[in-house]
Amino acid sequence: MLQLVPLALALVLPLPGSMQDAKTAAAKEPRKETVSTFKIFPKPGQEAAFKAALASHVQKFHTGSWRWRVNEVQSGPDQGSYMIVEGPNSWTDLDGRGDLSAEHMKDFDTNLLATSDATKNGSEMYMTYNTEVSTVSAGAFSEKTLVRHLYVKPGRLPRVMESLKTWKKTWEKRGMNVGVWTSFFSGETQLVLAIRLKNGWKDLDTDMLNAAKAFEEIAGPKAYETAMEEIAQTVERSVDEMIEFKAELSSK
Repeated sequence: MLQLVPLALALVLPLPGSMQDAKTAAAKEPRKETVSTFKIFPKPGQEAAFKAALASHVQKFHTGSWRWRVNEVQSGPDQGSYMIVEGPNSWTDLDGRGDLSAEHMKDFDTNLLATSDATKNGSEMYMTYNTEVSTVSAGAFSEKTLVRHLYVKPGRLPRVMESLKTWKKTWEKRGMNVGVWTSFFSGETQLVLAIRLKNGWKDLDTDMLNAAKAFEEIAGPKAYETAMEEIAQTVERSVDEMIEFKAELSSK
């Protein structure tokens, strides 16, 4: 009877080799850390029709891995536009998607684009997530977000990424949820810093954005000044905006 015990355990417990195989398979699984995004403007005087067309298109064609997250841009040069974010997915997911259906493209062109301002609409951009310098996961979005676009000087991206490791420490010290994305073969090289506000705009009534204070607490009184000099040497320009998630226009 005792001889049956090891056999019984072998039947119910995973073998070490099987566990290792599972871990290896998981390690090889492509990371879902890529999004595609673009901005679209409603035609003047047709915002209601635009929103109806957008909501209808999203519910018909954007579910599962191809869900759309729609944000209204509330400040900055693109104020009044709607930022569409699809993903995050892996490049393998995107490669296997294939062509969009004729029905999808007809609805997109004849309904959504027909109510948008083609003279202002932006082109599609792909972005990959930088886990090493972010404080949250790629898919941990928030209702309200501060977005900073840093347009990096040619050849300076590695240096910027290295300096962001110090910035990450300040974000962590201030309890901030910050996601960092890098554009991928989509026009000018840029980093997108998404400060995901936990409690909405009311977070701005605190000192959480006081970067100078955080740098001093971490590395002394000259640390923030040094960080600003680093930005001046590596970043061509920056553009800021405030965005707000619109659940009624997004995938359910």
